[in-house]
Amino acid sequence: MVRKTRVLVADRLRLFRAGVRSLLAREGDFCVVEAGSLEDVLAVTAGRCPDIALIDLDLPPHGGIEAVRRLTESCSTVAYTIVWSFEPTPETVLTAVRAGANGFLRKEIRPEELVRALRGTVQGEAPLSPDLATFLIDALHGLDAQERVRERTMVLSAREREVLDLVARGARNKQIARELVISEFTVKRHMQNILQKLEVPSRQAATMLYESAFGGGGDSRVAAQVG
Repeated sequence: MVRKTRVLVADRLRLFRAGVRSLLAREGDFCVVEAGSLEDVLAVTAGRCPDIALIDLDLPPHGGIEAVRRLTESCSTVAYTIVWSFEPTPETVLTAVRAGANGFLRKEIRPEELVRALRGTVQGEAPLSPDLATFLIDALHGLDAQERVRERTMVLSAREREVLDLVARGARNKQIARELVISEFTVKRHMQNILQKLEVPSRQAATMLYESAFGGGGDSRVAAQVG
């Protein structure tokens, strides 16, 4: 029997929860539990932590950010926490990530895109649409802070910068491994270190940070190797 991904849908709107439950039930590889408040979240996760927690930014009584913090504390084995809302701001996206969220989605997301995002999350991809990734980078540094961003990327080792430069050029793990003559496992380990050091939730956010530091051009030495 294929193990189903356990998804917690924490939303103040019963109709919204029912809609997500119905959508995921049709897919067959998800198991959904619901919560309408922080109290409900703590209650339904007391016995078993979900694989993914999808949390409304305005979850009662103190908001989704507080729910992320409390869930992280009380349910340390929850794999991925995603916050979503209708009108996210740069500040809320940044605050959610700092609170422990692995991603942020817009509630206007299409049903098939939500399913794809959740399945990608299980594979280790942090769901963050391009515009929200831009929000995150802008909130962290501002468009006029290229030098500060460049300094931030200096925490990376030379090899990590090579990996990130190739990621920024659209290379996948297998291509990076071949280019740098290392294993795919080593590439994945480098990516984990990169995300941790840069304090960003996804490859996409790390790429945008790197491109903002180097004007989209990356490291010329790596460019010569790739070319």
